[in-house]
Amino acid sequence: MEGSSDVSGSGLGITPGTTTPDQQGPHLPGYFPYLSLVFKWIATLIILMMAGWVVFTIKTTRKLHKPHNIFVANLMITDIISAVLTTIQASIMMIGYATGWGDLINCTVFIFLLFPILVIQCTYLMISVDKVIAIAFPFKHRKTMKPRVVTGSIAGGWLVSILLYCHVFFNPAGYTKAAQYGICHDDRAFIFLLLTFILPIFVVSLITLTLNIYLSFKAFQVQRQIRRESMLSGTTSDEVNKFKKKQATIKAHLKPMITLLVVSFGSSAFGLLFPILYIPARVLETPAFYEATMKYIVAPNVGYLVLLLHPFVYGLYYKQVREPMMKVLKRVTCRNKFNSAVVTPQPRRTAWM
Repeated sequence: MEGSSDVSGSGLGITPGTTTPDQQGPHLPGYFPYLSLVFKWIATLIILMMAGWVVFTIKTTRKLHKPHNIFVANLMITDIISAVLTTIQASIMMIGYATGWGDLINCTVFIFLLFPILVIQCTYLMISVDKVIAIAFPFKHRKTMKPRVVTGSIAGGWLVSILLYCHVFFNPAGYTKAAQYGICHDDRAFIFLLLTFILPIFVVSLITLTLNIYLSFKAFQVQRQIRRESMLSGTTSDEVNKFKKKQATIKAHLKPMITLLVVSFGSSAFGLLFPILYIPARVLETPAFYEATMKYIVAPNVGYLVLLLHPFVYGLYYKQVREPMMKVLKRVTCRNKFNSAVVTPQPRRTAWM
């Protein structure tokens, strides 16, 4: 009955059996689902606050209107959309289960709306490519990365991610729903996670590391050229000034690349956390409690750690965004203090007769 009700409510023409109930059922205490849901909502609120703050700062600060920061804003918006969609769907699913209202969320739709994971990976690549162009072709960077190119890249990343995730509508085996935990999964969960989450993050981290090595090599090479030209023609040579400009350009773009490297490796660490913890549950004879905890609690919440990482790294570690964010906070704080300090006019006292 659960599978049929799910199909009738989806309106997507999905064949019966796409969503099936979890026959085994998790062997966990009854308060675990609520702890998981509380964590989801707390993480979502923090992501909304921090990522929204970063986006607002980039939007209202003119000097931040550069391709790299536009890509960062897209990353923050993707984090917000991903967290909100997942948390709301999980909440509706759990409320429907607890109240007996029935099957309110289709598992195929639930899995499909995880496509922002791929948007995040595409954004990593956009940032990396932008920095390569800025360093390899510094004089052509502004002409190449025009607003329409940046907008088209972002739109293309979203479109490609949506198209790649459409494969979930053609899963003949269907998905298994654990409504009391607000999740959907299938027997290929580990492979699916590997192909759509872990592998892309690993590839992007490898590309980012390669680009950082390239930047370090270029910085060393330019520094050596500066020394050579200084010894041959003096410090006032035009060649020396040219190489110094190159060195300054590389240093200016090195900080964003290091920030991206921190984000990529942090995401990789969180992405690998679940499979490392889940391997004993699949290979060894572990207790059912451990396997159920990994499957129904840890796996659905690991992604939130990655979403939390982005706004904190770009909002607190990345100086170019952090300093304007602090200025925005000071303006808002000072405005509130000024408003609270306004003294209301006192009624005039009447003179004694």
